[in-house]
Amino acid sequence: MVNIKQLNKRLIALAILTSSTLSYALDNDLQSPLNIAADKAYFDQGSGIAIYEGNVTVKQGSIFIQADYLKVTSSTDTNQFRQLDATGSPAKFSQQIDEDGNHIISHGDKIRYQTTDATLELSGQSYVKLKGDEINADFIQYMIDKGTFTARRDDSGRVNMTLLPQTQEGK
Repeated sequence: MVNIKQLNKRLIALAILTSSTLSYALDNDLQSPLNIAADKAYFDQGSGIAIYEGNVTVKQGSIFIQADYLKVTSSTDTNQFRQLDATGSPAKFSQQIDEDGNHIISHGDKIRYQTTDATLELSGQSYVKLKGDEINADFIQYMIDKGTFTARRDDSGRVNMTLLPQTQEGK
């Protein structure tokens, strides 16, 4: 049985960690309410694992996650969230990154977000769009704080990227 009080504390911590590790996050994301909806929820306090299944949506400020399945892993010592694993057809993650309305929009069959080092990993038909730049690959790792990425194809295909010239960035 899920202890609602403990679950709410962990969900608030998830929201704070998710928002605070994104270096381009909007300030008001941190003060926004966290809303998670799913068909099923499970929480094991001893292991620090929360699982949400069925039409999972997470919304806090401009952050939005949509998935079929979401597993949240937290430290049992500190109750801080370490990792989010989402799967879907596809699983989606987006966030407004600045006051100009620019968003990071991403999706993949699997999404892993590691809060400890602000790493977003997407696998299986992965896609990331940021300020008009687009990347399509089988695997994309985006280091949010550093603004760097690695992408690869696991089959015979190629990584596809569209990068806008800097002179068009303001458009």
